[in-house]
Amino acid sequence: MISENKLPLLISIPHSGLKVPAELEELCRLDLPAILRDGDTWAGHLFNLKENVQAFFQFAAARAVVDPNRAADDLPPKNPDGVVKTVTVDGEPVWKNPGGLTAEQVEFLLSEYYYPYHQSLAEASQNRGLILGLDCHTMLELAPQSSPRPLEKRPLVCLSNRGDQNGDKLDEPLSAPPDLLRALGNALERRLREVKKDRSVPIIALNQPFRGGYVVRKNRDLGLIPWIQVEFNRSLYLSSDPRTKIPDQETARRIDNLRFLFVSALEELFHS
Repeated sequence: MISENKLPLLISIPHSGLKVPAELEELCRLDLPAILRDGDTWAGHLFNLKENVQAFFQFAAARAVVDPNRAADDLPPKNPDGVVKTVTVDGEPVWKNPGGLTAEQVEFLLSEYYYPYHQSLAEASQNRGLILGLDCHTMLELAPQSSPRPLEKRPLVCLSNRGDQNGDKLDEPLSAPPDLLRALGNALERRLREVKKDRSVPIIALNQPFRGGYVVRKNRDLGLIPWIQVEFNRSLYLSSDPRTKIPDQETARRIDNLRFLFVSALEELFHS
């Protein structure tokens, strides 16, 4: 049921989970700090807009274990960073077996976690009154060594619709109209000017360094509502590598402030 008091948004948070399924716990080499760093650290806190939006979904399993932002057939060894990974973003092995999981274990993860998440997004997107889906992430301050431009500084926020640096069509259909992408970028930029510290990086970048992953591509192809991928730079709230499930008091304060600014920008987008 659509509520008139909530924003007409569907929120997806695919990389905030910390869960390693009990069936695979003894096979996983990663401790909590490694899982936190490989995933979108505390994105579940930052983008906790349950009370503000019409539909809200948060993936439970750790990104290092199964990644809903990859296609189901995007698998190792061809892609070690695929839907089920063999290495983390830092190149650390995920599993005690160097070859990764068996075909049966991969199928278990897909059937228990991956497919139900995508089914939930697709079903929710059919709700009348929804206007936009946001696939919400956080990104490292510097590009990892495994990226095309290692250690490159990243913007404070990256918004993506599968287009070019202006949000216009490049080589495939867009997941959201350029004007909508730019309007959200402008609303966020006005609010983040006060927290920008490093003048060598932009506040907002469109489709750089990310053009949008599998979640926005898949839901674009369904054609039900437009989708934008949102990436907040972790430098906005992290001062050190995380080691606990819950952020400390100062980090939590920064996260709360960012969430307030984000909601304010979204309210401007739909109520102006």
